[in-house]
Amino acid sequence: MVHQDRKKLRFKIIVSFVFLIILASCRSSPSVPTPERFYQNRSGFALLPEGGELYIAAKVQSVRPILDSLIFGGLSGADLKNFLDMSDTLSAVVFQSAEEWRFYAAAQGRFPGTRSGLFFSASRDWERRDSASGMQYWYSQQSRLGLYLSSRLAFISHDDPFVAPPGARAPESLSSLEENSVLSGWMTNPAQAINSIIAELEIPVEMPVESLVFAVYPEGQPSSRNSEELYSAVLRFETQSSIQAAALVILLNLARMGLDLSGSIEQEAADMNIQMDIQTLAKIFFSNAPRQDGSALVLTTGIVSGNELALLFNAFSVY
Repeated sequence: MVHQDRKKLRFKIIVSFVFLIILASCRSSPSVPTPERFYQNRSGFALLPEGGELYIAAKVQSVRPILDSLIFGGLSGADLKNFLDMSDTLSAVVFQSAEEWRFYAAAQGRFPGTRSGLFFSASRDWERRDSASGMQYWYSQQSRLGLYLSSRLAFISHDDPFVAPPGARAPESLSSLEENSVLSGWMTNPAQAINSIIAELEIPVEMPVESLVFAVYPEGQPSSRNSEELYSAVLRFETQSSIQAAALVILLNLARMGLDLSGSIEQEAADMNIQMDIQTLAKIFFSNAPRQDGSALVLTTGIVSGNELALLFNAFSVY
């Protein structure tokens, strides 16, 4: 009897062991999609889809003064405060259509993965949806927001947050600007926005710009807690030819020589009751002489605050 019981016990142990092996192999099977496998060998802008209008990549805590004042895809930095507090790096893209803003964002940081799952499960506003990638994400019809959240990763979109490979490819000229930058990216159709800003400065120049590549750099640490963090930026305006770029350098240098950055523009802006801070934009555009690099016009801004740089990016986005 004891011998039979031992046989039964041994059989149960063997069955349990085999079951655990099968279960473990199922969990580690390549056929089971996970974000780590899905995005394997992809990072940065490759986590985002192609075809967007504005791309940014940021070291979040190093550029909070910029991000907090930035309006991105219809959302402000203030709207995303809690999310930004938890994020270390962020890549994002905005698409603009006649009906709505569309966007994708991917972040690394420290997120409440387990607790958020309990929250979403208990909320009537959120439902589980199947991604085209085979994974699941949470979606809120009320917020029109798709979200995947783990303890280290966050993917957010207006819909399915998972992006099929290969993802977006950054312009070649960006690689030379990214070193030591805390925020970088590009804009694909900036001509209307840039020419509107130039027109506000009353400079009779049309800039035939096909794309804008930019990078932002920190300029030292604030001397006290009440001091603002300061930055500079390089703005690279790509044109169709070196002839166009050379002509723009000449025209903008002439405009810069005749532009009074000491205060007359500020008074003019107040008299016109316009919303943009024209003096700040003039300082950003014309503190340093423009230069040519092949078919590109390159502007290096003066040293400015995060709020001032956010003003520039927001000016691009409102047109």
